[in-house]
Amino acid sequence: MTKDALAESVYRKVMARVVLVLTGLIVLSSIDRVNVSFAAIQMNAALGLDPRSYGLGVGIFFVGYLLFQLPSTAMLRRIGPRRWIAGSVIGWGMAATAMAGIDQPWQFYLLRFVTGVFESGFAPGVVWYVSQWLPQAYRSRSVGLTLLAVPTSVILSGPLSGWLLGIDTGLPGWRLMFLVEGLATVAAGLWALRWFSDTPAAAGWLDANERDWIFRSVGSEQDVAGQDEPFSATLRRPALWWCAALWFVLITGANAIIFWLPIAIKTLGVADPFHIGVLSALPWVAIGTGMILVAWRSDRTNERFGHITVAMLLAASGFGAAAMIGGGLEALLLLTIGGLGLGGAQSVFWSVPTRLLGQRHPQMMAVINLFGNLSGAVAPVVIGWIIAETGNVLVPVYLLAGLLLAGVLIVIPLRRIAKPARQSVSEIVDNIM
Repeated sequence: MTKDALAESVYRKVMARVVLVLTGLIVLSSIDRVNVSFAAIQMNAALGLDPRSYGLGVGIFFVGYLLFQLPSTAMLRRIGPRRWIAGSVIGWGMAATAMAGIDQPWQFYLLRFVTGVFESGFAPGVVWYVSQWLPQAYRSRSVGLTLLAVPTSVILSGPLSGWLLGIDTGLPGWRLMFLVEGLATVAAGLWALRWFSDTPAAAGWLDANERDWIFRSVGSEQDVAGQDEPFSATLRRPALWWCAALWFVLITGANAIIFWLPIAIKTLGVADPFHIGVLSALPWVAIGTGMILVAWRSDRTNERFGHITVAMLLAASGFGAAAMIGGGLEALLLLTIGGLGLGGAQSVFWSVPTRLLGQRHPQMMAVINLFGNLSGAVAPVVIGWIIAETGNVLVPVYLLAGLLLAGVLIVIPLRRIAKPARQSVSEIVDNIM
C-alpha cells in the first residue's frame, strides 16, 4: 500500500469509527440542552414557573457548563477518553431523563445545573480526542464534522420534540419528551463505553501499519509543537488568548443568527410556527454547508488563516447587508449567506490552536471554549439592553457585523505566531485559491 493510500485508509476508518460517532453524541447533547425550550410550552404552567423563574433555570445550565469545563477536561486525562466520554454522556442523559419526574422549581434548577456540569467539557474534549487520531492535514474536516452537530440538532430537535409533546400516552407530553430523549442518551453512553478506545494503539479495527502511521504523523506534530511544556506555561502564551478571543467572536456570530432570525422571518408575514421553524433552518443549513466546503478546501491547501479571514469577511458582509435592508426575504437570504461564512470560519478554527499550542493538554481546549461560550451569557444581556435603550433591533446586528470585522484583525497576530516571516498579499491569496 502506498503512503497516500495508507493515509486515506486511516482517514476513512477514523472518520467512520470515531468522528461520526462523536458527532452523533454531540447532537444528543445539544438536544438535551435545548429541549427545555419546547417543554416550557407545557412545563411552565404545570410547575408554576413564571418567565423569570424559567429564565433562571435555563441560565443555571451555563453556570455548571462554564464552571466545570477545566475540571472535566482534567478528568479526561486522568481516567482516559473511553470512560470519560461514556461517563459524560450517561451523566447528562440521566439528568435529562430525571427532568421527566420533577414537580418543584428547585428540582428544575438543580437538574439543569447538573446537566451543564456533565456537558461542560465534552465539546473541547472531543476536539482534543480527535487531534490524537489525525494530523493537521485532516484536522479541519474532522473537527468541522463534529461542529456540524449543532446545526443538525437545531434542525432535528424542533420537529422531534414537537412530535413527542403531541403524543397522547396519558403522560404529559413534556414529561414523555424528557423521558424518551434522556433514555436514548443514556443508552448511547452505555454503548460508547464499549465502542471507543483510549488511544489509536488500542484500536483493534486498525492494522499495525495504520497504527504506526498515526503514531508517526501525529507524534511528529506534537514534537514540533513543544509537547513537554506544562499547562501553566501554555496559559502564559499569547496564542492561547488570541485563539480564545477569536472563538468568542465566532460564537457571538452564531448567537446573532439566533436573535436576528425570528425578526427577519416575521417581516415576511409568516405566522404559522411550523413554517417559521422551516425557514429558521435555512441559515443553519448554510452554516453546515460552509463547515463542509471550507474545511475541505482548507485541508486540501493546508492553509488556515486565509480561509478563516475570507469566511469571516463573508459572514460580516451578510450580517451587515441584512441589517441595512432591514427585513424581508432579501434579509433572510443575506443572513443565510452570512451563515455560510460563519460555518466555514468555525470549521477551520480548531485546527489553529492544536497547531500553535500542541495537543498534550485538553484543558487548553477548555480554556478557549470557556472563553468563547461566555458569549452565551453576555450576548443576550447586551443585545437586550441595546434594543431597550435604542428601540431599534437593527443596532445589535450592525454591532455584531462590526465585531466579526474586528475578529479578522485577531487573525493577524495568530498568523504571525504561526509564520513569523511576512507574506505579501499575493502570497496570501495564492494560499487560499
